[in-house]
Amino acid sequence: MKVKALLEDGKGGFHTIAPDQNVDQAVKLMSGYHVSALMVMDGDQSCGVFTERDLVRSHILFPGKEICDIPIRDVMTDKLIVAEPRDTLEDAMGMMIKAGIRHLPVVEDGKIVSVMALEDLVKKHVKVLTRELHYLKDYISDLQDAAHD
Repeated sequence: MKVKALLEDGKGGFHTIAPDQNVDQAVKLMSGYHVSALMVMDGDQSCGVFTERDLVRSHILFPGKEICDIPIRDVMTDKLIVAEPRDTLEDAMGMMIKAGIRHLPVVEDGKIVSVMALEDLVKKHVKVLTRELHYLKDYISDLQDAAHD
C-alpha cells in the first residue's frame, strides 16, 4: 500500500508556525489543534519541524529561559526526512523507525502536502493486516469445508 492511500483516507494534513514565533506560541497551537508537531514555514518554504521532543530540548538548551523568549528557529529540527506519495507505507515506517522520528512530512512537487504520524501508519498497516488475516481464515475454512464434502 502506498502513502498516497493514507492521504486519500484523510490522514495527515498539517499545521504550521513561523520560525520567528516562540516556543510558547507553538505549545498553544499544538494544544489547540491536538497535534504533536508543527511544520515550520517561512512563507511557503518549509524550514523544519517543531515537535514535542523539540519542546523538551528547548528546556535543555536554554535552562531557566522562559519559553516565550525562545524562538522556534533555535530549537526546531531542520534536517527533514520526507516521504513521497508513491512510497509504500512499509518504507515510510522503516524511515521513521530508522531515524527515530514520529512525524514524516510528505512532499510532492517540492512542497509539503501532509505530515504523517507514526501512529497513523501503524493503524493503517494493522487494518490491512487484519483484513488479510480475515481473508486467509475464510479461505482456510472454505478449504476445510471442501475437504469434508
